[in-house]
Amino acid sequence: MADPDGMKAIHAKVSATWRKLTLFALGRAFWPLFVFVSLFFAMALAGVFDRLQPAIGAVMTLVFFLGGAILLIRGLRRYQPVSRTIARDALDRQSDLRPLTALTDRPADPSRGAQSLWRHHRTRLLAELSNLRPPSLRAAWKALDPYLLRVILPAALAAIAIIAWSDAPGRVLRAFSPDYGALMGADDMVVEAWITPPEHTGRAPIFLKPGLDGVRVPKGSEVTLRTQAHSAPRLVMKGNKTRHQAFLATPDGAYEAKAKVMEDTRLSVRWWGERAAWRLLASPDDPPTVKFVAIPSIGTQERIEFTWSATDDYGVTKLELAMSRREPNPAAPDAEDRVPVPLPGVSPTQGADTVQLDLTRHRWAGLPVNVRLIATDGAGQEGTSETVPFILPEKLFLEPIARVAQEVRVTVLREPGAYAALPRNDHALQQDALNTEAVNRLAAAPPGVQKAALMLDAVTLHGERYLPNIAAFLTFRTAQGVLSAASTKEEADAIDPLLWALALKSEYGSSADALRRLEAARRALEQALRDGASEDEIKRRMQAFRDAANNYLAAKMAEAMANGGEAPPSNEDGQAAAGGPNVGGQDFEDMLQALQDLTETGASDQARQLLSDITNMLQNLEFQKGGGAGKGMPGVPGENAENEDDVPPEEQELTDAMKRLSDILREQRQLNDDTLAQERGERPGEQPGDGTEPGQEPGGEDPTGNQQAGNGSQAGETSGSGSGETDSAENSETGSGPGQRPAEKTLAERQARLGELVEKLAREKGLGQGGESGENALEGRIDPDALEDIRRAQRRAEDALAQGNERRAARNQELATQLLSEQSSSLAKALDDARAARTGEGDPGNATDPLGRNASGGGSNGENVNIPDAGERQRAKDILDELRRRYNDAEDEDEREYLRRLLERF
Repeated sequence: MADPDGMKAIHAKVSATWRKLTLFALGRAFWPLFVFVSLFFAMALAGVFDRLQPAIGAVMTLVFFLGGAILLIRGLRRYQPVSRTIARDALDRQSDLRPLTALTDRPADPSRGAQSLWRHHRTRLLAELSNLRPPSLRAAWKALDPYLLRVILPAALAAIAIIAWSDAPGRVLRAFSPDYGALMGADDMVVEAWITPPEHTGRAPIFLKPGLDGVRVPKGSEVTLRTQAHSAPRLVMKGNKTRHQAFLATPDGAYEAKAKVMEDTRLSVRWWGERAAWRLLASPDDPPTVKFVAIPSIGTQERIEFTWSATDDYGVTKLELAMSRREPNPAAPDAEDRVPVPLPGVSPTQGADTVQLDLTRHRWAGLPVNVRLIATDGAGQEGTSETVPFILPEKLFLEPIARVAQEVRVTVLREPGAYAALPRNDHALQQDALNTEAVNRLAAAPPGVQKAALMLDAVTLHGERYLPNIAAFLTFRTAQGVLSAASTKEEADAIDPLLWALALKSEYGSSADALRRLEAARRALEQALRDGASEDEIKRRMQAFRDAANNYLAAKMAEAMANGGEAPPSNEDGQAAAGGPNVGGQDFEDMLQALQDLTETGASDQARQLLSDITNMLQNLEFQKGGGAGKGMPGVPGENAENEDDVPPEEQELTDAMKRLSDILREQRQLNDDTLAQERGERPGEQPGDGTEPGQEPGGEDPTGNQQAGNGSQAGETSGSGSGETDSAENSETGSGPGQRPAEKTLAERQARLGELVEKLAREKGLGQGGESGENALEGRIDPDALEDIRRAQRRAEDALAQGNERRAARNQELATQLLSEQSSSLAKALDDARAARTGEGDPGNATDPLGRNASGGGSNGENVNIPDAGERQRAKDILDELRRRYNDAEDEDEREYLRRLLERF
């Protein structure tokens, strides 16, 4: 579009001039601010603030803000806006014709001549306008910025930004938001934080170090934060929701905050900015799982037996057997009883066990029920197994009094109803008034209680005439009085122990009380072992169990004698087989001593197994009428129960070889214990449990001249073969047997003599090199190579003892002991097989005497429980004593804490 007036060109030139003048005006006014800001951004992009101390960085930022504000105010004051008039004048001054001003004029004479002259003048002005240019400010800019900082600083900023690239925004942000708390001393603020997992997890506390991220903790853990500050910080927890919590002051002048972690949470401590932060991931706690491995069945002693397995993240704290009636009572359709099931340890994460529960006293005994297992973890979560139908076992009572007592008690216990509320009797508050409702409490009792009261009333009617046992009559009357006076169902249930004791007393006699005490003592000791009770508490309960076991044996013996049995003769140790301090003979006393050793040394699993075996053995104890010829219990074949003349020579030879090998094995074990004692710097034979008193030697005489029993049978006690006589003769010449430990002989000499006995046995029985030829009952029963291995181990032990190397000698002695034990067990099995084949009694390995021992004479094979021998138990005691000594002598607190934890685990 044409521009006849030239106004567009004029406006363009004026605008360009205005821009140049305005830019120069801004530069002249804000030039110091531009340089100051450019330097700050250059330092920020270069990461200078990240390398400075927090306090210095905060000061520099504050100086920037303050200086920038001052320079901004100063620039605003110096800045003079450029108007378009000023820009037009700057252009107009470039020509003497002043074209911009002249073009705005108009001719005063409207004549044609004047108009023609004006057109010529305007054409000249427009031509002059094309020569006008925006003014050059180079000289002014050079005077203002002689070093071209207006170009250098932006270029430098762009280069630094390119080098920093992705870090540039963060550096600038950190420069503008420094740690102002450092000016208040917050940079020295230390936040201590730790996570305490829930107690049931068994996990140790987790200390949160600075910089940790994504810490996995159990759900429900408690986080504790502690710090020193001039005022209370704030705890910010960001999860699904954001929560704020103030720190609380502690008595020592610090600040502390605690919170539960129930979900993935970011923790931050804020005080003049964020002082510390962690991201915590909460691990969920799954409920336990439990199942029946073997469904419930009726086991021994009318007990319910089943096998279970359970697993949990952090351990099962409680296991229960839940029972509900298959045909529930309409008054209580949801009734359920839970019976605790013992756990094999403290809160096992994976557990499985076979248990037997005596539920014959339960109110639903004899009824069909549904049973299921309920496992509970430390968080209170429950896991259940499948439901299994079962009929609870009940005791079979044959005595009339016992049957009546049982029927009355279950009638009361199975009643689910409650007593009716007694009406308010205001007349009873008057003088001489009778509260008949309160007197006749049976009228408010549920039907089951009323029925039981009528049953007792019928049984005790003229009972002093017809009941032969006055104690039973008085017990029934006492129970009747309890029901008559009861006002609640709980008070009525108090007849349960009274009538149960009467039923057991009437059916089983006085041993029932002793058995009840034995069961109570067993449960108490087992509970202490399972829960890790203190050493003193375990000792106390162990002594209670020992007393209860001896009392039970005495009661059973008294009951057997009252029923026509014979009192057992004294055993070889001179102690009564029942009723004395070592009831049951030395074998039973050894089992109790082994149990005590295991409890003292912390071997809880072995102790609980042995405790169960001892209890079962006692409960299965049966005394019979004695034959008067044996050495064992009445009615139990002793060592001489059968005529040895009728025993085949093969069995006699096996018996002789087994006894001789057993004697060698016993002495080899003792020699191994003495070697270990000597290695510890002790005198051989001084360790506890060797059967000697101070000043005595095994097999010798005490200071009073009484002959003492050795640690084992003498080799000369063997009978039925000529070799036994040879051994006896040899023992008489040497003055000692395998069961003796002469003080004058060194360990090497004793080891050499045991080796000679092994060689002699092999030679006489035709085993190994130089053996006598001919038929031999031991052929195929004892491995000649095994005897050679035994002899080789003994020779190496003898050489080590001669050189004073007790440790190497002990290792070889243990090898010889193991090999001897294997051969002895092999001979015992062969003897059992031979006797079974001759007598036709089946597997003799299953035959046991009243004490639960192998009746074949071969001894227990140890399959029921792996009980450490005396040497191992003694070594465990020595370790425990050494730990206690070091704990008492330790001065370093960390060492004492470490030893304390070891003692707790022991």
